[in-house]
Amino acid sequence: MGLEPMFNRCSTDLAAILPKTVRSCLLDAPPLLYNWDEKLRGLIVGICLSRSLVLQSIAQTRSGNVKTTENVLSEFLAQERLRLEKSERAFVISTLKRLKRRRFWRHGQKFVLIIDSTAYPKPRSRRKLRPMPGKGKVRLHNLPSKETLLVPGYQEIWTGLLMSDRTVLPLTRRLWTERGPDSASLNIVEEAEMCKARGIIQETFKSDVILVADSGFRRKDLLRWLKRAKRMDFVIRLDGNMTVRAGSKGLLENLALWWPKRLLMQWRDNSKKSLLYRVSARQISVDDSSGQSFSFNALCLTPEKEGMDPMFLATTLTTALSADLLVITRLYSWRWGIETFFDRFKNGLRGGSWRVFSCWEAIDNLLAAAHMAYLALVLLAEFVTCGKTASLRMLMRRIQATLRSRFARPPEFTLGRFLQILAMDFPSPRLAGAIL
Repeated sequence: MGLEPMFNRCSTDLAAILPKTVRSCLLDAPPLLYNWDEKLRGLIVGICLSRSLVLQSIAQTRSGNVKTTENVLSEFLAQERLRLEKSERAFVISTLKRLKRRRFWRHGQKFVLIIDSTAYPKPRSRRKLRPMPGKGKVRLHNLPSKETLLVPGYQEIWTGLLMSDRTVLPLTRRLWTERGPDSASLNIVEEAEMCKARGIIQETFKSDVILVADSGFRRKDLLRWLKRAKRMDFVIRLDGNMTVRAGSKGLLENLALWWPKRLLMQWRDNSKKSLLYRVSARQISVDDSSGQSFSFNALCLTPEKEGMDPMFLATTLTTALSADLLVITRLYSWRWGIETFFDRFKNGLRGGSWRVFSCWEAIDNLLAAAHMAYLALVLLAEFVTCGKTASLRMLMRRIQATLRSRFARPPEFTLGRFLQILAMDFPSPRLAGAIL
């Protein structure tokens, strides 16, 4: 942001090519003659990898003001022909197959699926007469006080797969607000994303998953649905004020005080601070909203340090041995990998900084393309580490060419390199330029 667009400073007539390419993809223009889908997706991934300069250049090379240009971009990204749902799913499956199952952490041959949501606060309103589409309310995090502050914005539900190095590979995503085009409740959307991600793992690796989630997914109806309807193992954080039955009926935080402590362990393997917990476990039963009773195992993690509240986990995994308690606690602590992904996606890939605001579909497609761009960078990192296959070498060459052109100086920035951003799937820049 804030850099002078390189297209305006280039000696070649690039200022007219980019707007022409965008206009050629609109509904009222004739379709491109060759390889349209691949070229268009190459353009979107190129925008995600070099979004700042590309989108600023579109805004400055088009006639009219920036807001008019933003409308053109929204129309361009919101087309029915640009629906990326199938491409996004195929890209995820292809990434999993290239990484292979050995790159993922498993417990009893089951993969670890993590679900969480992230917020995109958009407090500024462009115009009172024309607000952003479907904008709802999201909670601001990392506030100095414990009060809850809601601001206008969007929410996105993500699922990810735990890798062997404790990072998280993003699998599925869903943009949602209470005022969005999808009128389904947040609970239904979250359950749909769980099933969608589980289906991808079963299709790719023929294996099941263990769901790991924070306390935002602690509702009793969900726990019963996972255990009985879907038969999916889980590790989910609970609140201590939940009413349960464990010998007698009462609050979980009161009953757990009398459970025998079976294990002393440190929270997180590589934590800078030495934080010790004493772990106890017992089977408990609860009633859902319909009054039906069901049971699961509950863990209580009591900190050795004074002034800290205990932590409670619900799980369907066995707790017979101390080693089982250690695994369950580790699984939940590794959930933090998805928070690290959110930071990389929003700040590293600029996924939280949008350039389209007029259409819900345009926002969703841009985030989907950013998701695929992130997976492409994961594959590139995998190639640098241990890859020698021809497909990964080709992927590396394409992304390197895009990144080189992203930071190229005007004397080095040629028409061929520019066309490589627009058409990474074409055999040659000359063929791509012939149809522009």
